[in-house]
Amino acid sequence: MAKNRNIIIFIGVLTSLTFASFPANVSGEPPLLFTFGDSSYDVGNTKFFSSEYYPAAMWPYGESLDKPSGRWCDGNIVPDFVGRLIGIHEPIPPVLDPKAGLSHGASFAVAGATVLLSQSQSDTMSFGQQVSKFVELSKKWSDKERGEAVYMIYIGADDYLNFAKSHPNANRVEQLAHVVTVLQRFSREMMRLYKSGGARKLAVQNLGPLGCLPIVRQEFTIGGSCMEMVNFMVTTHNERLSRVLSAMTVPYRSLRYSLFDLNGEITRRINEPARYGYTDTTTSCCGTGSRNAYGCGYSNVHSKLCSYQKSFLFFDGRHTTEKTNEDIANLFYSGDKHIVSPVNIRDLVGKSVTNLPVQEI
Repeated sequence: MAKNRNIIIFIGVLTSLTFASFPANVSGEPPLLFTFGDSSYDVGNTKFFSSEYYPAAMWPYGESLDKPSGRWCDGNIVPDFVGRLIGIHEPIPPVLDPKAGLSHGASFAVAGATVLLSQSQSDTMSFGQQVSKFVELSKKWSDKERGEAVYMIYIGADDYLNFAKSHPNANRVEQLAHVVTVLQRFSREMMRLYKSGGARKLAVQNLGPLGCLPIVRQEFTIGGSCMEMVNFMVTTHNERLSRVLSAMTVPYRSLRYSLFDLNGEITRRINEPARYGYTDTTTSCCGTGSRNAYGCGYSNVHSKLCSYQKSFLFFDGRHTTEKTNEDIANLFYSGDKHIVSPVNIRDLVGKSVTNLPVQEI
């Protein structure tokens, strides 16, 4: 009898540990996941939006998955891993795929997307256009589903890279003015996502050290150094981004957010490669040129491909490898306040919005 009781107790403890490993959600079901941004979050929208040649749909992209999937990576990207961690077993689909099932969420990210859409950009969707698309489709999900969903956002890299290319001699005043303009538009679109879309839980990555990307080192021929002008704008953007998100919670009391310090994590890996299991953090795994940073996926470019992707921080000239993406996702999900604040995604998922007045959603 005692033996049977011990077995029952063991099973009970095992069951409790099993359920504890899943993220706590107020509805008891995994939350929906929506993603917005540029090529770092694109899961294939670009091939449905643009008729331009799409390198991410060609080998060696997807090398670690044995086939290209439209992701600018050798395998999975950060939202793929976060989706699994919050309990979604299938990757969320590109929203522009007419055959996509949207029962677990959708990706609105498109390669080349910016916060500020210029008139010359016709082959991508700006952040504002992505938000508009979400608002247009929002009635596909209930108020409660949208309120408890996680909204992952990574946007702004191309705003600063494009500015550096078109204004190489911009002074500090002009650089700061550009940062202010980008953040003003970003804040406006975030408010629209909240007010018109019903978003309540935001998971935002700050910008990585863009001036240290292999493609930037290569194109601007700066040798072993990072491009200071770009990194200055990125640092200023990141400092003010934290304040923008915090300020939004004052008028919008139901807003919750996680802000992940991507910049710090990538910088640490660049500076201490061996500590994180890399042999190269300044050159691309796939491409050609002085930093192997150009041409990955292009049929007319004789790109080189490294023999072991996990030893590289970057897969191509501006996108990280699957190994890096998995590390980032795990930290985003459960990292401490030195990395992700004020709460991580695991805690964000557990924040209830059920006590909000109906008119707020």
